[in-house]
Amino acid sequence: MNNSPRQRYSQPGLEPAYSDAPEVTQSTDPEVVRQPHETWPIPVYEPVNEPSFVPYKGEGGGTPFSDASSSTPPAYNGPYGDDGVFNAEQGKRKPDASRRKLFILIGALVAIAVIVGAVVGGVLGSKASAGSKSAQTTGSPQSSESTSAPSPSSSASAQVNTTAVRPNTRLSVTGRRIAGDGFTSRLFWQGGDNKIRAAAYGSTSGKWETPLVFDGTADAKPGTPIAATIYLLFPQFELFYLDGTSTFRGVNFGDDETVPKVDSVNTDRPAFAVQEASRMAAYWPYVIYQNDDAKFRREVYDSHNGLNWFNDSMQGWFNSAVTPLGDNGTGMALVPVVKEYKGPYAAGIAYRDQDGRLSIFSFGGVDTGVSWNSGTPDVSIPAGTAIGAFAVGRANSNTTNTYILYQDDEHKIQAVWQEDDNEWKGPQEVGEADAGTDIACLTEVVGDEPEQTSLSEQLDMRRCYYQSGGQIQEKRLTSTGWVDGDTIPME
Repeated sequence: MNNSPRQRYSQPGLEPAYSDAPEVTQSTDPEVVRQPHETWPIPVYEPVNEPSFVPYKGEGGGTPFSDASSSTPPAYNGPYGDDGVFNAEQGKRKPDASRRKLFILIGALVAIAVIVGAVVGGVLGSKASAGSKSAQTTGSPQSSESTSAPSPSSSASAQVNTTAVRPNTRLSVTGRRIAGDGFTSRLFWQGGDNKIRAAAYGSTSGKWETPLVFDGTADAKPGTPIAATIYLLFPQFELFYLDGTSTFRGVNFGDDETVPKVDSVNTDRPAFAVQEASRMAAYWPYVIYQNDDAKFRREVYDSHNGLNWFNDSMQGWFNSAVTPLGDNGTGMALVPVVKEYKGPYAAGIAYRDQDGRLSIFSFGGVDTGVSWNSGTPDVSIPAGTAIGAFAVGRANSNTTNTYILYQDDEHKIQAVWQEDDNEWKGPQEVGEADAGTDIACLTEVVGDEPEQTSLSEQLDMRRCYYQSGGQIQEKRLTSTGWVDGDTIPME
């Protein structure tokens, strides 16, 4: 890893851009019409008793079935001619007509008996099979489920309700500590109907609740970026997205509320648009997005000085002329870079720079001595890849340990990280995911309202989310490595 910070900077500026949401089209597969099975007549041969076998010779010495116009083969009459008279050259006696009729009658009766037996046997066997299946379904639902369960690689995506979860939806997750060292979190995503959903998780129960569908967000543009955080004063969840005209929108709701309210970001300041390709990230009191000029802008809520929401360029703490330049449409993630997170709130952003490398930039507060100043991850990442990150408090220090995730060219999720020695390590494979998936990682929200809280050193909130097989999959970082967590319920 590189120990010298690698970033490209410019002067601050603001050039908002308006654009229409892309049109979404749908197609259907053509109906496949299967041809009926062809049937062929079954020849019935006349039974005979003959002293010796004489191969049939057709006219001109041909072999049997050589006549292509014949749909059935000719019946073989043994040593008898077409008139039924025994040929003296092939036998020594004349046929007995009554015995021949008897043979025919016996053969017909045998054939009828065989057919009737087959039909009766088939009916009884079908009933027995049906009875067996009925008993199995009634008495053993687990075995029935196991025989019909699809393999994840072949049909998992076919079972995903794309109204409940949009393919390659943007993701955001936020959470906070609760009494008893537990935590609660909310995961946000967009459905195929453009409405944003939220699923709640509580560490006490270890379960996800049924997702909420926010009907008031039906104006969200398809594929909108989603950024969520928590204002701890109340507390309340803050959700930000773009509408169909790429206008910045915000709503908020409390722990027990199911219908969000319009946030003051839309009532206290004029509406503004965000460029079409921009992603967004949030960690209170910041919401970050990108301008057309590749610079990053931030919405900031300032309750200490009575400014409420204001907007400016992301810039260095000691030199306001230093602003990072990101690749157009870069993924981004936002985390605190100090454990005692209080005004003026030192935070940092991970993004893809214009040289195609994973870069980091700290801003917003006194960041002297933070671990991010020790170097950069120094890895190349694909253009447009999602970026997720989380931070935990570092022991015996006021800085943090940081983990950054992205998707590589082979659609695998990779992680790089910085821990106590300040060296960036990785990449390390986390798991496979859908091509173009978004990534969201959970960092405990802390701050100084209503009272000072420190970023915990506990490891139980180290969780990230991305789509695999169309579903949203959780990955957890344990003391032994990355493990599968829950598959998030969509309905």
